[in-house]
Amino acid sequence: MPKKGRQTKVKPWCNCYPAERPPRFLRPFLLLLLREREGHGYELIERMRKMGLEYSIQDAGYVYRTLRDMEEKDLITSQWDTNNAGPAKRVYAITPQGVEMLHEWAQTVENLKVSLEAFLEAYEAMEGEQLYAPKIIKKPS
Repeated sequence: MPKKGRQTKVKPWCNCYPAERPPRFLRPFLLLLLREREGHGYELIERMRKMGLEYSIQDAGYVYRTLRDMEEKDLITSQWDTNNAGPAKRVYAITPQGVEMLHEWAQTVENLKVSLEAFLEAYEAMEGEQLYAPKIIKKPS
């Protein structure tokens, strides 16, 4: 129960999740994209958008902090690209340890997918109606 006079924050995507934001799975997406090919931060954000994950310019700091942490854990490496016009950009690449972690994440996501599908099947059977496509996440076109 919120204290009197204190306003409760409304979560824009689901009031039942205990955190302010839904789970983002940023690390596995970054590993997946870097397994596909190298990239710099804003390019990775754009590639995630094309996969249906919405990251804005305000989220760039979070993405870069995550990339830095992943580099400290030897999951990725980075080098400065000074060959292109404009300011230098840090280009990230996955390491062998990052590939191993990507495989672990893929199994984790698959396990989660099975659990979520079982949840939705039970819910739809109980309620007698089928849910429609997600309202927030944009599917790639």
